[in-house]
Amino acid sequence: MEEVIKNLVALQAVDLEIRKIDEELATASDDLDSMRARVIGHKEAIAEATARIEEGEARRKELEVAVEESQGMVKDRQNKLMSVQTNREYQSLLKEIDDAKAANKERDDEVVRILEEAEYIQAKLDERKEVCAREEEELAAAEKEAATREKKLNTARRKIVKERTVAAGKLDDGRLRRYERIREKREGVAVVGVRDGVCFGCYMNVPPQMYNNLLKSEALLSCPTCNRMIYHLPEPETVEG
Repeated sequence: MEEVIKNLVALQAVDLEIRKIDEELATASDDLDSMRARVIGHKEAIAEATARIEEGEARRKELEVAVEESQGMVKDRQNKLMSVQTNREYQSLLKEIDDAKAANKERDDEVVRILEEAEYIQAKLDERKEVCAREEEELAAAEKEAATREKKLNTARRKIVKERTVAAGKLDDGRLRRYERIREKREGVAVVGVRDGVCFGCYMNVPPQMYNNLLKSEALLSCPTCNRMIYHLPEPETVEG
């Protein structure tokens, strides 16, 4: 039974190494995804700000054309004032002129607001472009580094997977299936040590009689709390000073 436990512990160690590599690969991928998302966010914000500036510019040109046309109308009405025949017609022309001037005043005010907003947006846009350019450079460097790291990790993983095949081959089908079933349910850890009666998987005490049987290494036992396969874990050796 000691040999079985030894093989299970060895297989567990290999699986933990594989899991560690997989987690590193996943973390690197997540980090790159976050960086890409930030760059995409910057570009979307840049596109939105650019569109707002363009829309404002189009509106400003539209207003300037309207002002120019209105000013032409005012001049026309002012010229007609010299030849009106009745006071009613005179007052009507004056009202048209006043209305046109008031409308132009509103247009001029809107043009000023558009220009001020465009200046503010442009300043923020320039800042955003600088940040985006910097983070794109950082992303390119991170992708290059990640590609190199991923290649090394995958090479190491392939080597360890071969070791796992050898380690798994030392167990009979029944124990291997049991190991895999527990490992799947217990976050990748199916075999744990027990020291001083405490399971190192769930950190709960095992019954005293079970612990005594565990010391004998005569059977493959399971923790009654977490159901992981357990073995006796000796006290660490102390170095005498």
